[in-house]
Amino acid sequence: MDRKKLKEKLLKIGDLATLPVVAYNVMQLTQNPKASAMDVGKAISQDPALTSKVLKIANSAFYGFPRKISTINNAIVILGFSNIRNIVLSAGIIDAHKGRKSSQYFDRTDFWKHSLACGIASKIIASTVGLKNSEEAFIWGLLHDLGKIVMDTYIHEEFSQIAQHAKLKGILIVDAEQKYLGFDHTDVGSLVAKKWNMPPALIKVIRYHHNPVLDYNSLRISSIVHLADILCRTLKLGCGGDNEIPIINEISWDLMNLNKQMLEQISFKIEEDYESATAFL
Repeated sequence: MDRKKLKEKLLKIGDLATLPVVAYNVMQLTQNPKASAMDVGKAISQDPALTSKVLKIANSAFYGFPRKISTINNAIVILGFSNIRNIVLSAGIIDAHKGRKSSQYFDRTDFWKHSLACGIASKIIASTVGLKNSEEAFIWGLLHDLGKIVMDTYIHEEFSQIAQHAKLKGILIVDAEQKYLGFDHTDVGSLVAKKWNMPPALIKVIRYHHNPVLDYNSLRISSIVHLADILCRTLKLGCGGDNEIPIINEISWDLMNLNKQMLEQISFKIEEDYESATAFL
């Protein structure tokens, strides 16, 4: 397949992928400083199934609120816009891609487990290195591999073969994607995220989490997710489509300024929080 046809295929995937309307509306509202909790609550309430899921997650052990949160408006006030956006996007995107069965070499349940673990890890690392609004890092980690689930949905046969090749040859799936398609899940994911008007930081993370130094402006946030991905692979929390552990970028590692003890504490916290976050799945 020549480069022109590959580009056409890439754009076609981007055009086909859609974000659920309610999730899109909530994302836009939570980024609008003039929007109220009532505005966001009305948007979520348009989807009864999503409303139920948001309340279930808000009342889960992951957030650990001592009293039952019984209404969407209460959830918004108590958890804040960032956490509500994380819950709605998580639920909306996971539900939108539930239809197709897993292939032998790409298990969707394992994929979402890995994604959830990366969200948790990204938030913990962001907090550890002193990043403001570390809640934002959760969605960076959760959706860093968005392109994989989109490709598995819209070019399922090709993506299954790519995942098979990656596992049988013992290589990263991103390298197998480039070999067979000429583009990879970071291209697809960032293209889709742009079409969905996702926050710029999230688009950057999706695009550069495998090699953060390619975009100096997003080096710190991409480095956080880069490290989170490697830690979750090391801890064997889910599977993103291959069984390999990438080599950490030296510049990213130096930027994080973490020592062995801090890394051990982060790893323990990831596993602990992961156990309490199953409501997301």
